[in-house]
Amino acid sequence: MEALITAAGLGTRANLPSNMRKEMLPVYSLRNNKIVLRPIIDAIIENLDDNNIKKFYVILDKNDTNTRNYLSSLKYNIEFIYQNKPEGYGKAVLLARDYIKNDFILNAGDGLILDQMSLKNIIKKYYSGEKNIITLMKVNNPSHYGVAMIKNNIVTGLEEKPKSPKSNYALSAFYVFTRDIFDFIKGEELTPAINSMVKENIKVYYQKIKRYDWISIGKSENYYKILKRTYDYCKKLSP
Repeated sequence: MEALITAAGLGTRANLPSNMRKEMLPVYSLRNNKIVLRPIIDAIIENLDDNNIKKFYVILDKNDTNTRNYLSSLKYNIEFIYQNKPEGYGKAVLLARDYIKNDFILNAGDGLILDQMSLKNIIKKYYSGEKNIITLMKVNNPSHYGVAMIKNNIVTGLEEKPKSPKSNYALSAFYVFTRDIFDFIKGEELTPAINSMVKENIKVYYQKIKRYDWISIGKSENYYKILKRTYDYCKKLSP
């Protein structure tokens, strides 16, 4: 299995300089039993590599030499896919259609599953036969997210930022997909594509994670919380 990481967004909510992407903002990570600071995209790749994912495709803005040069300096097997301009998450994922030939993990470059057991459980589900998996977290404000309805261990429907949510289970930006997903992406968003899969009777499964265990870099004023949560998690695991 391979991994696709999207890292071509503008990151305007993070109020960063134009030459810096939020995927390059540091979080705390545990390396060789030492707590270190690494860009969040580095932490994502390291965690997947620890779970035997060895091939990575990273979608970058064509002008983002900083992220490309940093990732090129790492030990991982990374191939870059370039996006000319941001057109939404779905369009970014669709760029990988001609590159990815097998089932794959999709992870937003600014989001991290903090709890490694949850990550291992998702991958275990895949190898047990659940080929399309989304991750869900219970939230208090589901209208701000893509939302999934679930029953009997499968997803029965999805909505993107609904005004009247039918569920309080929001999608975090970590998925496992077969190549079928590419056939269903028609617009800028990914959630409608997954919903179309469900309507075509392609089974989509889910893994629940705790809201606290999903790290996503958003607004600049909340970044300090990301640092604290990643540090606390590393401290808990460190010898």
